[in-house]
Amino acid sequence: MSQILTDKFQSREEIVSFIEQQSAAAVEKSLAQTQATRVDRRLPWVTAGPVGRDSAGYSVLKAAAFTLGYVGPDQAKEEIHTHHQLRDLYAAYGFSPHHGAHSFLVPLSSAHLPVFEPQGQKLREELRQKMTAQAGQFDPDEADWLTRRGYSLRGKALGTTNDLAGGSFVPLPMLGELIDIQRNLEAFSSAGAQEIALPPNGRVQFPKLTGGSTAYWVGEGAAITESTPSTGNLDLQAKKLGVLVKLNNELLRFASPSAEGLVRFDMARSAALKADLAMLEGTGGTQMKGLTTYADIVSHTATTVGANGNTFEPEDVAAMEAKLPDAVDAPTAWLMRKALFAAIMNRRAAAITAGDGEGAFLFRAGRSSALAPPLDLYGTKVVRSSQVSATRTKGSSTNLSYVLLGYFPDWIVARMGVMEFLASGHGDTALQNDMTFLRGIQHIDAGPRHPASFVLCDQLLIA
Repeated sequence: MSQILTDKFQSREEIVSFIEQQSAAAVEKSLAQTQATRVDRRLPWVTAGPVGRDSAGYSVLKAAAFTLGYVGPDQAKEEIHTHHQLRDLYAAYGFSPHHGAHSFLVPLSSAHLPVFEPQGQKLREELRQKMTAQAGQFDPDEADWLTRRGYSLRGKALGTTNDLAGGSFVPLPMLGELIDIQRNLEAFSSAGAQEIALPPNGRVQFPKLTGGSTAYWVGEGAAITESTPSTGNLDLQAKKLGVLVKLNNELLRFASPSAEGLVRFDMARSAALKADLAMLEGTGGTQMKGLTTYADIVSHTATTVGANGNTFEPEDVAAMEAKLPDAVDAPTAWLMRKALFAAIMNRRAAAITAGDGEGAFLFRAGRSSALAPPLDLYGTKVVRSSQVSATRTKGSSTNLSYVLLGYFPDWIVARMGVMEFLASGHGDTALQNDMTFLRGIQHIDAGPRHPASFVLCDQLLIA
């Protein structure tokens, strides 16, 4: 090298000048590469430094901020590492995100990850710890401050200073996984529905007997009549459920655990209520088929029948239980609206004249009006939910409801353990208002293992 430089340059000064020029060019090239990397941080999803520490926690807001370039890869190490782990795990089973490399995978529920090999089992435990690592940093006062200044992400933008619009809110939970928050809001889960992991191929089948064999009395030397059991299956295929959230970019830049909890909760709540409603009354097709729409669910007509609606009477409780098959030793829950349950609990017999409603309580003998109604009917718990329709029709009435009784572990809910996450700051509204639109897509389906495990009493007067 020394001989080459000596041959090319005549003096020491020329050699020094040449080396300085080369060093400056190398520095400029390095800076240019660094700036190019900062322009597009979404690919190739790389970072440096230690990752995989459960105590570091996981942040949905950090994942969104990174995909848009608001934070660098060194500030979202756990989120990037988790994306890689989830992508590799599901890719091994043939799952591909809708938008390929542009989709960022976030954990929906560690319990629903495929755990068919040690890699999946280890990842499930790691993610469960990461998703709850920031619970101790949750500040109820700060969350309350954010709640009073932010509004439902489903329909309005969430910011840190907006005081213009009103809204109602539910109390914020401790930070946890999306599905853990979601499960507490669903009527079906409260009633005891069984949840399973939806395989990465998006489809699972449960074979079942739809008709049994038949036994016959047979005489000596006579042939036994042949009988063939009939079979079928419960086929669950992934249905796409999307959530669109609008955020002011300040939350992505300056997110705290309280803001994180607010965003997670709202995303989970919106998806939970939509999925739960479809499980009750969904029409099928692109959405789930609801339990009340199955033709082979057991039907019961209330004892008191009216032209414009029927009245649920005390004898209907035992009558509905009697219609369950012998295989159902005991139902797990009643499902109805709060207003209907209140009307049932407050219904009283006549004392002096017909219909005066001054006698004993019909559904709870011996209960005084000063005591709160117990949340059960003859020992089976009652799940009250406004998800149950109040718009059923009969005659001229359009405000009727229904009651469901069943063995809800026979209702199977299959979910995929990841949510496909896509963030965008493009578009007129987002650009002008300095906002980010977050879109989450989850895959879910549900159906009854045995429709006969459920009894429906429809067209009921609420008052």
